[in-house]
Amino acid sequence: MKLVLLPGMDGTGVLFEPLLNQLDDVNIEVLLLPDKGPQDYLFLAEYVASRLPEQEHIILAESFSGGIVEALLNKDPANLKGVIFAASFLSSPSRVLSRLAALLPIKLLVAVPVLAPCILRAFLLGKGASPEMVALFRAAIAQVPSEVLRSRLRQIATYRASNSVFDIESLYLCPEGDVLVRNKEHELKKAFPGMQVVKLAGPHFILQASPEACAGYIRDMLVHLTSTGTGAPPAPAL
Repeated sequence: MKLVLLPGMDGTGVLFEPLLNQLDDVNIEVLLLPDKGPQDYLFLAEYVASRLPEQEHIILAESFSGGIVEALLNKDPANLKGVIFAASFLSSPSRVLSRLAALLPIKLLVAVPVLAPCILRAFLLGKGASPEMVALFRAAIAQVPSEVLRSRLRQIATYRASNSVFDIESLYLCPEGDVLVRNKEHELKKAFPGMQVVKLAGPHFILQASPEACAGYIRDMLVHLTSTGTGAPPAPAL
């Protein structure tokens, strides 16, 4: 069973580094999002679908990529056996904030030496984020064209869930300290009635703040689906 990782709004995969270090024994493929062209979920779903492995796999969607997975599942892709959402959503967490953020010079703000670490720790990475984690985030954002970031923010601001219901193994890694994405558990459970919800102490970037804990749940789902192919994955002993 292969694990396919879809990155958040940066689309670079750079921020998966802490998680990858905890899953070095797992067959993983990181699918980067395109840094040019349309950035709407329907286009990105087509882009991802054409690059999915032929073998059985699970997709982990971080934050922004939740909408990609929903659009992808509406196409009933072959060999997709489960989905994991990390701090994700199926409709805009805040249309006002997303529209506002799309107007801001995000890359410039992230590059400001004194201001950026404070903002990133307060809203994204958590108060305990190391200087290395802050630097990793800034490096990821620096790789993305400003117009691509704005396009993705505009997509978040306007996107609405399809109201489809999916019968597929699913897991939601829900950070309790997330100040950006709140109250999305009900929305996800409505679309995925059999979803297992795991609440974790930590910020929006939970895969980076608690990579060991997240890796435990991810590995458990992989092992379970590999061995049985059905049923809700049991919670790992952490």
